[in-house]
Order: sequence, then C-alpha cells, then structure tokens
Amino acid sequence: MLKKEIRYDFQKRLMQLHKPDRRDYGAVKAAGEWQLPEDIRIVIDQDAAPVIVTAARDLADYLLVSMGIGAGLSYKDLGICIRVGLCASVAGPIGYSISVGYDGITVLGSDPEGAAQGLFYLEDLMNRRGAPILKMGTVARRALFKMRLAHSPFGMFEYPDEAFAWMAHLGFNAIELWLKDVGVSLRGDVVNVDLLCQRAAKWGIKVYASLYQPHTYHPDDEGAQEFYDALYGDFFARCPDLGGICMVGEANQFQSRDPRVGKTPFDANFVDNIPTGDITPGWWPCEDYPRWVAMVRRTLDKVKPEAQILFSTYNWGYAPEEDRVAMLKNMPREGVIVFPTWDMFHQFKVGDVVEDIVDYSLRFAGPGEYFVSEAEACKKYGLCLGTNAQSSGRTWDFGVIPYEPMPWAWIDRYKGMQEAHDKWDMCAVLECIHYGFWPSFISYLEKEMFFTGSMDPEVCLRQLMDMEFGCDISEALRCYDDAIRLYIPTNEDQYGAFRTGPSYPLWLYDTRTLPDQGRVPMNNDPMWKGIYYTYYKENMAGRNSLPGVRVHEELKAIDQMVVLIARGNEKLRQLQDPNEELQRLLLMGEFMYCCCITAAHAKRFYQLKSRLSCCETRENAARILDSIEEILLAERKNVERAIEVVQYDSRLGWEASMEYTADAEDLRWKLRQLDYELTHTLVTARKSNALGTDREKDFQNAPIVIFH
Repeated sequence: MLKKEIRYDFQKRLMQLHKPDRRDYGAVKAAGEWQLPEDIRIVIDQDAAPVIVTAARDLADYLLVSMGIGAGLSYKDLGICIRVGLCASVAGPIGYSISVGYDGITVLGSDPEGAAQGLFYLEDLMNRRGAPILKMGTVARRALFKMRLAHSPFGMFEYPDEAFAWMAHLGFNAIELWLKDVGVSLRGDVVNVDLLCQRAAKWGIKVYASLYQPHTYHPDDEGAQEFYDALYGDFFARCPDLGGICMVGEANQFQSRDPRVGKTPFDANFVDNIPTGDITPGWWPCEDYPRWVAMVRRTLDKVKPEAQILFSTYNWGYAPEEDRVAMLKNMPREGVIVFPTWDMFHQFKVGDVVEDIVDYSLRFAGPGEYFVSEAEACKKYGLCLGTNAQSSGRTWDFGVIPYEPMPWAWIDRYKGMQEAHDKWDMCAVLECIHYGFWPSFISYLEKEMFFTGSMDPEVCLRQLMDMEFGCDISEALRCYDDAIRLYIPTNEDQYGAFRTGPSYPLWLYDTRTLPDQGRVPMNNDPMWKGIYYTYYKENMAGRNSLPGVRVHEELKAIDQMVVLIARGNEKLRQLQDPNEELQRLLLMGEFMYCCCITAAHAKRFYQLKSRLSCCETRENAARILDSIEEILLAERKNVERAIEVVQYDSRLGWEASMEYTADAEDLRWKLRQLDYELTHTLVTARKSNALGTDREKDFQNAPIVIFH
C-alpha cells in the first residue's frame, strides 16, 4: 500500500532517475544475445565532449543501481568493454549506431549529442529486457527532430540537474525560460541564466528564452534597430550560451501598424470601457511581423549568428488562410523556425453542434487544417518548420494529472508527426507548454517513435507495460483511450473544472476563486486571476455553437467518459499484487473520474442556474432549487472521494504554472464552499422564492444546518 504524501513529495521521487534493482537475475540470454559481464569498463576519448562524459558517467551509475554491475570510466580500450566515440559516417544530427558483439559494445555518434543518446538507449533496451542482456548486431538510429523543447517536471522555473537528466534520457534537448528581464523569471524568481545554460549543456540541452517585455519599437521607427540591438545585445552579452529566443505575439506585445488590427496590450482596445471591436496585434498575422523578426535577426547576427529565433504562430489560427500565408511568405528564411500549433483550431461536429479544438487536446490526433496550411506555406517558401504540440504525454485536457494514459491516441498523434517530418520537413517540436512533462511509459513510447528505425509501436507498448507495471494492462488503457476521444476541449472546461480538478467551485450567485495558498500567478492578466471560475460564453470568433445549445452535447460526452474511465479503473482494481506504478495509475484513474464528475456537475449547475434566472413560476423555481441541492450534495461526495485519492500521490492536483489547485487542502476548501452554498445561499434563495406565499413564515423559521 502506498504511503500518504505531503505537498511536493513527488519531487523526491523525481530525484532518483535510475530505478534500483530492475534486474531479473533469473533471465537467461537466448541465441543471438550477449550478456554484460559483472564488471565492465566504459571507454571514452580523453578529449571527449562534456555531454559524452556526462552520459558515460550516467551509464555507469545505471549499471550499478539498476543492474548490479560495476562499471568505471577509462581512456584505454581494455578488451571486452563499452566503447564510445564519434564517426562521420553515422547519419545525423543526433544519430548513433550501437554494435553488440563478443568483444563488447561500440556506440558511435554522428555528434556528441548522438553518442549520448546511444548510451541512454542502451539503458532503455536493458530496462525493457529486465536484464543486462542485448541482442547482438548493429542498430542505427537518428532523431527525427533536431529540437524537442520541454518545460521541467519539477516546476515552472525549477531545473535541478535531475530535471536535465530526465529530459536527456527522454530525448528532449531544449528548454524555454519565460523571463521578464535578464535573470528574472516571469514569476519574479532570480535566475542565473548563464549558469543554467552551462549546466544544461552537459546533458546536451540548449536554453531558449522568451522575453515578456513590450517590444515597443516598430521597424519603421527611428532608432528601432538601436533599440533591439540594446535589448537583445545586452541579453546575449550577459547570457552568451543561450541557444536563441522565442517570439510569440501575445508575449512580446509588438506595436504593429497593420491597418487590420488595433492596439497593444489587449485592454488598450477599449474606449470608456466599451470595446472598439479591434483585435490586438498579438492575435493576428500582422503584415509587418516579418520586418520585426528580420530586425531582431540582424541583432542576433551581430552578437551570436548561430542563435535561432523560434517564432510561434499560436494566436492566429482563426485568421483567414490567405492572411497567414501572406505573412509567412515574407518571413526571413535564415535562422528562424516557424511553429504553428499541431491540433488547435480544428473544427468537428458533435451531434448537430460545431465545436473547436480551443487549446491543445488529445481528442484529435492531428494535424489540424491550420497547421497543414502553414506547413505547406513553409515548405513552399523555404522556411524551417516546427510545431507547438502537446505530445509528451500531457495536453490541456486534464490540467493537474501527471500524464494522460491513452497510448493509442498518442500513437496516432506520433504517426501524424512522423508523416509531417517526411512530408513538410518538420524539424522541431515545442512540447508541454506550461504543463511540463512527467516521465512515464508514454514518454518512452514517444521517444521510440521520434527516432528513425523505431520498432513497431504496438510491440514497444507491450514491452513498456511489462517494464512499468509488470503486466498487460491494455484492457484498462483501452477504456481510458476511448474516453479521451470523446473529450470536448472547450474554454469553459480547459480553463475550468478540467483545468483545476474537483476543487472547481460551484457558486449559485457568487464568483469567488480558490484562495492563493502561496501559489503565484504567472502574470497580472485577468484571465489568470479568474482561471478557477469561468463562465459559459459565446466564442468571440463565432466559429462554434452557442453555449446553451452545445452544453447538452458536451454533457452526453462527459457522461460517456465517466462510464469508460470507471470501467478502466475497475479493470485495474481486479489485477493481483499491483506494483507501485500500477497503484499510482489507478489513483490517477480515480482522479480523472472525479474531474469528469465535477465537470458534469458544473455543466448541469450552469443549466439549472440559467433556468432559474428566468423562471416563470415559484413552483418551477422550487423544483430547480431542489435539483441544485442534489448536485451540490453529489459534488460533495465526489470531492470527499478525491481527497482520499490525492493523499497518496502529491503529483495529483498540481500543475507547473499554477502550483497546487486540487490537493487535499484545496479540496477541503471546496467542501467548505459547497457547505456555504447548501446552508446559506440555497436557504436564502428558498426564502426569496417563498416571499408572498403562505410558506413565508415556514422559511423564516427554518433552521440553518452547518456541515462539519
């Protein structure tokens, strides 16, 4: 039985990369296999790159901790050993070959990063085999994408060496820092960026920075080049090891002069609190973006020519294709990678209503029409193509779980990304924006499929299930997989009940949010302040159906999800002698169930509130208030169930940018909120409904019951 955890105990688990005692000492090598001796040397060149030295030391630690084999590093070839080096004939970038023979193992990389990945892959192969036994012969692999960028599993701005170690083992080779100034994170933390770059480089990881400052100078302004030379010139002077910068409309607040847009920031487009109707530049493919990017590119060419600009088109998928393509046509070709989002803005029908992929969702494998249109434009105009894709096991569908255990939905997505690489030369992926990643069997499945020469994903999945959970759990995972394909990613859910979990409040009249409890908002945008309580509203782009219509279809979908997730949980409960990972998966399944129940209650609550607000008779109002009480009581039971779950896994209820939103403390707050609604708000509403009737005195004298 798992022990109860306190806040952030999950970080202690992350501190141990290599799982102890993985070895099955009863495993016997088969024909065509080779077994590592109980003592072996890892041979590297004296002038080996730091990333190779780091990976070799890591392999030695792995062999000792996980396989019980003593291994040391040497500069001399000592017969049967593990040899590590570089070879120009190995395909790259980030390519390697592994040759296993009677004289040991030879790992050759196309570059130092490739050699390191070869060593990490040796660990993967032994983990799946459960023993230090490898197939004889040669395997050659190369990364599909030259860049895979992620955020830390420890927290938004927390990068201990273990974070880099996990990232390197899973094939990530870049991180993104959100800064409001050089050395100051968006949250206000002091960050030694230059030291961080040096520490990351030992694991083959580059650091990129997004500067959340108003880029107030337009390229046509006098002194504009000097402004950007000073802004980014100073940045790279103080942080010379940066790999480059990230640019995105909503973050940089570029003062565009495109006549089709208004002003920046967003709240500048109001006169006397009345919207002007203009869209802020960050949400439109402005015609002068290419000149702005070119000006910043000229600055980087002066201070660090090899630095890359990662340019995200995240915000304008609703804009017409011709406007987006016209903007890309004029974008600088050299030193810039364009990142459209993978799945967002795709429309689909549910029943007779139209819905959107509002934000990153696993419901849709992708690619979406918006991505395809910009991928084709990049191919046509010779631009380097990447994508913003939540592909590392997490999307915005469930905000505060470590990963989404829906492997076949992920396989479908990874196949689509493989095809994008082949068809449009997609070379980079920005993953797990905000949310960070969590090392899981999905992470290893992704890593396998993001290299050439990957094994059949079904075979890989079976190996990973056995490695991680000790048995075949495909029946349970199929239930989860079917459930996510029913998920409807609305703003109201992805910024509401599914974002925060079962702590999402149900207020009849009030609109108060979760207390801070020490969590620090990412910025001062009102969206973040109100992220814990969102209203149903019409999509401003007018692309999807009205909320009063679509909420009925959304409820049907969530009700089906509840049944499927419960079925998956029951299948896991039936398994005998579950290991720790299997127990944690069941806890996550139970938490997903509670999230779905809260989301369903929130939608029914919204429906009842809407009916109550225009009710024509007191009798109908009384019946609606009774129904509201039933939902509040049912939600109370759901929250109590969630409390039992989260106490055994501190990773549940936490998200990197929001910190804790649904741990036991937050959920107990939700119980108090529900009690207030039950014992105060509903009682007051019933008194108001009874005024002028013969029951008025009965309501005035009714006792108020307080739950404890």
